[in-house]
Amino acid sequence: MSFAAWEQILLVVLVLGTAALFGRDLSAKIAKIRVGKADRPRTDRIGRRLWTVVKEVVFQWRVVGGRPVAGGMHAVVFLGFAAFGLETTDHFLEPFGVPLLTTVFGDALPVFRSVLHFVAIAVSVAIVGLAVRRFLFPKFSPDPKSYSSGVVALMILLLMLTYLNAEAAEPLATKLNWWVHSLLIIVFPHEILRSKHFHILMAPVDIFFRTHHTAELLPLNLDLEALEEADEEEISFGLETMADVPWKMRMDFLTCVECRRCTDLCPANNSGQELDPRGFILAGRKALDIDGPVIGNILSETALGQCTTCGACESVCPVGIEHLSVLVGAKRAQALSTGVGMVAGTFLQTIERHGNPFSERAATRTALIEELEIPRFVPGETEYLLWMGCVWSYNKDARSSLEATLRVLNAAGVSFGVLASESCSGHHSRRQGEEMQFQTLARENIESIQGQKVQKVIAPCPHCLHSLNRDYPTLDESFEVETVHHSELIAQLVSSGRLTLKGANGDGRKHTYHDPCYLGRYEGVYDPPRDLIRSAGHELVELPRNRRKSFCCGGGAAGFASDTEIDGRRVDQERSDEIKASGAEVLVTGCPECKMMLGTAAAETKDLAELVAESLA
Repeated sequence: MSFAAWEQILLVVLVLGTAALFGRDLSAKIAKIRVGKADRPRTDRIGRRLWTVVKEVVFQWRVVGGRPVAGGMHAVVFLGFAAFGLETTDHFLEPFGVPLLTTVFGDALPVFRSVLHFVAIAVSVAIVGLAVRRFLFPKFSPDPKSYSSGVVALMILLLMLTYLNAEAAEPLATKLNWWVHSLLIIVFPHEILRSKHFHILMAPVDIFFRTHHTAELLPLNLDLEALEEADEEEISFGLETMADVPWKMRMDFLTCVECRRCTDLCPANNSGQELDPRGFILAGRKALDIDGPVIGNILSETALGQCTTCGACESVCPVGIEHLSVLVGAKRAQALSTGVGMVAGTFLQTIERHGNPFSERAATRTALIEELEIPRFVPGETEYLLWMGCVWSYNKDARSSLEATLRVLNAAGVSFGVLASESCSGHHSRRQGEEMQFQTLARENIESIQGQKVQKVIAPCPHCLHSLNRDYPTLDESFEVETVHHSELIAQLVSSGRLTLKGANGDGRKHTYHDPCYLGRYEGVYDPPRDLIRSAGHELVELPRNRRKSFCCGGGAAGFASDTEIDGRRVDQERSDEIKASGAEVLVTGCPECKMMLGTAAAETKDLAELVAESLA
């Protein structure tokens, strides 16, 4: 095609004008982010961060993994964006006689054109499929519907159709087709800025700056002398007002793609409760321009109290949003600033008074150790410290799990022992925002563990495991112990031949396994428990929601020890019904709190250690 001088001038004016307008509006968006404070270092381990971006942006790992069909169509559309980069540049250079594609590909240009032709068809089919799914199937349609998605889908479809028309043997209205294609591209960036499609620009950035693990919490500076010397603006006791919202959280609010994956996996929301992860992220977006409290503008006290910190929302998010930073930050403000609205106040008071959630005396644990003749840890002689945790130390119903673990470890000849005294790990205190209580308990345990020169720990409770693995090192960088869940160690003992299992011994009942949130999503331990069930000769029936998509038992964030009134069903009731519907007669879990919450979900509920102990040869 030939272009007149006025067409060339018009094109330059349009491109420069749209670039200037885009730059102005983008700067305004970025300004909303930059007013936030820094909450933590976010440029460490650059190589790992870059690989995460490649995996999740280029290869769309999390997008496709969460929803294979819709995610696959989204990946095809993303491929179109990447594939048409050179073509679009060549398109705008064409009026000036610059043959970019010919220069780049030479004789291979027909091959490139053929590939683009196929990509354009695939993108057209995919974007129509996504639009049909969004607007014609109520089950998948967010409420309220994002009609900007329909506009963007139409624009993408028209871009593909005008390209295919231009490449046809006999194109229709060639010059008009060219200008329509051009105007769509010129307008498209502004639609991105004004809709949820802002994630096209921000998702790679948000993913790059995301924490390396789900819900990584850093300790607050609670040193009284340091606080007295610090400026008022530097002091933080959680998310009390919108002024406390850090820049990464502001970026999260603006990056949300409104896909609802977080809400679809939220156990509280699935149980008919108020908590809505997507809802409070979008509320945060609207609240960025106001100066008011976080609780009330982003989410209510009721919704905040329903979170079990299971991590489902954050682990499934395809654009790097850290939902739990909002939730735990708001809980910290409740506990340390406002002092009102906490749902676990009784739990925290019980920990303060008795050191455990069961209101038992420390002598109860001592008597249990003596009765069961559990060896004490001896520095330099004992290999493993067995961390009993509050449930095994003070809950009589958990005694069978402890006895089974002792039997298994002794059968394998494992060198282990316990401390004379343990403080609560502080895990639930921290998740309920009581950072002062957590730090006090954690420092007591760090001192005890380091004082005994412990190097290896067996932690049967995933919550204690997570605290020892993730939380304690943030308080004391010198705290380095190798901590394993008892299912991991027992699976190693079986695979190495140190333990021999005789099989099911005639027990033909169906078994199912419940993935504890802090063992699965947080620590990535999925296979060892399943390997043990099969090694013991049992038929394993998987629950519909398993592994990374497992459904919480409701015991997280002190839920196992709280009697909070719920408007809706309890989370444990929802999970229990799912277990009963599976037809399994035996429920196996690897968390003492899960066993407490789901104790009536099947005819029999067992800890993994109990299952193995019954099958010892």
